[in-house]
Amino acid sequence: MAEATTTNNFRQRLAKHMFDGTVLPQATQMAFGDGGHTGLSPKTADASRTELYHEVLRKSLSSIVQEDVYSMTGTGRIEVSELIGISISEAALLDSAGNMLGFRNFAPKVKESDETYDIKIKLKF
Repeated sequence: MAEATTTNNFRQRLAKHMFDGTVLPQATQMAFGDGGHTGLSPKTADASRTELYHEVLRKSLSSIVQEDVYSMTGTGRIEVSELIGISISEAALLDSAGNMLGFRNFAPKVKESDETYDIKIKLKF
């Protein structure tokens, strides 16, 4: 699993939380998009982004785990009936307020009608 890019906005909100206790919403959603690539190559990660290039679906996470003491991983699932024929090439982990925490860009994968996709985004702290 490729490591995600943590957004600058999330890092700023973490710093504010450590300073004054501002509440941070929990990671609860994943957004999927088809704009994270140029040709067959993923676009270069830009931590200043606040949204996907072209979001096509947003869903609740299918799971969230803490694999080690310095990370958390959210998994989003695209079901058999969803996004058929779409070239998925980006995904973002979002909090309950809709703020993007981190994202991944990857080579496009065309979603077939008989496939379920699980995409994991691991944020390291």
